Amino acid sequence: MKKRSLLSATVVSLGLISAGSANAFSISMIGDNDFAIFGGTATGINNILYQNNQVWMDQIPSLSTLNFTLAAGDTMFYVLGMGGGGPEENISGTVNGVNMTSASVSVLMSQDIKSFLTGYNNTDVTNGSFNVNLADVQTAFSQSIWGAPDLNTTQTVIVQGGFGSGFRFDTSTAHLFSFNASDVGVVTNPVPEPASLALLGIGLVGLVASRRRKTA
Repeated sequence: MKKRSLLSATVVSLGLISAGSANAFSISMIGDNDFAIFGGTATGINNILYQNNQVWMDQIPSLSTLNFTLAAGDTMFYVLGMGGGGPEENISGTVNGVNMTSASVSVLMSQDIKSFLTGYNNTDVTNGSFNVNLADVQTAFSQSIWGAPDLNTTQTVIVQGGFGSGFRFDTSTAHLFSFNASDVGVVTNPVPEPASLALLGIGLVGLVASRRRKTA
């Protein structure tokens, strides 16, 4: 009886572990002019994690680490860099303390997706106050063409931010940057497989049955 109860409890524990949330990660970032961060997979964007609401000059003195947790099943995160018409457009920062331009981090940049973003205008983007709509970004993602980002070490915002390097893009454009969570040490938990859910159910039934026999 005790062995069966212990086995059932173990199965339940394994089921709960498999359903746990993914590990947290941190980002320290500056965008010229604006940026937003999303969670998702290699095939789609699922949720908005953060929308910046500061002009780039204010981002620097108030630079802080943003902490996130990817949803179960998500293995990627995406940064949307948005330019507001200035002479330079760029994004720079670190993820879990690793510079986003590091050779160990696999990064791809989409084509300009500004035309997909409802209400996009240079004034709001320059002020750091433009908020993107998740559905717009998801539509843009489904039609995106990806390529290698353009590394830069000399643009003003990148230098003043203190990161040493970042990615540049053309003026008045918006681009998604994709990151594999595993590249920066984020261990993601998968969505429970049907077999895991079945084990969880069996474990619960067994645990309930053993308790009933014990109290009978």
